[in-house]
Parts: sequence; structure tokens; C-alpha cells
Amino acid sequence: MLLSILGFSQAGNPAPDFTVTDVDGNTHRLYDYLEEGKIVVLDFYYTTCGPCQFYSPQVNLAYSKYGCNTANVIFLSIDYNDTDAEVIAYDNEYAIEFPSISGLEGGGNAVVNEYNIIGFPTFYVIDSSKTIIDEIDPPTLQVFDFRFAMHGISPASCSTSLDEGGESNTSITLYPNPLGKSDLLTIAITTKMIGECHYEVYDFTGRKIEDGSFNGDGGQNIEVNLKDPTSGLYLIKIKSNKFEVPISKSFLVVNE
Repeated sequence: MLLSILGFSQAGNPAPDFTVTDVDGNTHRLYDYLEEGKIVVLDFYYTTCGPCQFYSPQVNLAYSKYGCNTANVIFLSIDYNDTDAEVIAYDNEYAIEFPSISGLEGGGNAVVNEYNIIGFPTFYVIDSSKTIIDEIDPPTLQVFDFRFAMHGISPASCSTSLDEGGESNTSITLYPNPLGKSDLLTIAITTKMIGECHYEVYDFTGRKIEDGSFNGDGGQNIEVNLKDPTSGLYLIKIKSNKFEVPISKSFLVVNE
């Protein structure tokens, strides 16, 4: 097992190209994204890495805040030395939604070696100049926001599409936000026919604290009782088989 130690930043160095296959069978070529003008965030990790597990909820929040891979920022998770099955189990446990490439079957090991990664987790930001422009350390939402702002990278909404008719008009709002200890969290939905939906609520540690289902046909409000949550940052994910990507939104709980 590797030690999770702080490596040496390669910010300013050229970013080697690679082609990998994620655990869902999709192929990703780094330079294809960069030549489209995308910003790519590489998350180097392995599944038994304690700090990787600890920071995963914060990375999920950044992924959600910057468009869920549907806008200008693309998150790719590059594993070291694990199988597809091990990576899928990790993704399920820590609610990872962005593409994950295993080390042993997806090509992750070769990328880790090419980038000379010696510490985990390591997060590199690469722009269209095919250069590593920054390292996110530690990978908290606050640091993502600060570093991204320095490079002119703005937050973006997670785009969703409906299978029927190609409509793209799903709008979901959470209130109150911040949420008081005794408040019910309300999910307000304005959309066309999204069918059966499932929601999951995660706390800062990545622990799922609540889940449930509802029928999303037509505009409606859904109330969620979080059962005495502690103060802190939370993430809710809403899934439907008519969404191309799940909707992820963060909210605060403040206990006065």
C-alpha cells in the first residue's frame, strides 16, 4: 500500500496526453477535452487511501458547483492499482458521480506513472494550453473556489436533459438554505414530467443520512426531514432515469 504523502507539484509543466476507459466502458482522451477548450481536473487516488476518502465529499461539491461535467470543467478520477470492481465499490460508497478510471483495467496506472504521482490524493488542473496550471491542495470546496477564481473559472449549473423530446428545463431549488435544526428541507421542482426520482442526502464525511423516492411528474414541492442534523455542509443528489446526469446541490445546516 502506498503512503498518502504530499508529493511535488508539477504546476507549469506540460500535461502528457492519455486515453483511458472508465468503469462504465466510456473512453476519455485528455487532449480531446483540452482541444474543445475544456478545463480538466485530474483526481489521482486509490480506494483505500484515507485522505482520499475524507476529501471525497468536498470534491463532490466542487464537481456539482462547476457543472457536473456538462459545462467547461471536466473531472476525471484516476485510480492507482485497483480493479474496476474495487473502483465501482468506492464510487458507490462515496457517491462519486464523475468518470472513474481504475488503475488495473482502465489504464489509470499508466497515467499515474506518466505524471510521476507520489502522493495521494493529488489534484491537477489542466487547461487548453495542455499545461498543468494548478494543484488543488487540500481539495476542499473553498480551495477549489479560490484557485478556480484565480484562473477565471466560474461556477456553472448542472445541465439535465429529458429523454422525451430532448427538453432541458428541469429546475430544482432547495429552501430554506441555510436550514435550521427544526426545519424541513423543501425540494421545489419546476419541470416537465421527470417520472420516478430518488434522492440521497450526504453529510460532510460522505455518510448517507437520508434517502427516499418521489414522483416528479409536474411541478411540486417535496419535504425531507433530516432528523436532527448537526451544523455543516450537506449534499443532496437527485436521480431520474430521464436525467443524463444526477442533479447535485449543496446546502448548509445551522444550529443556533
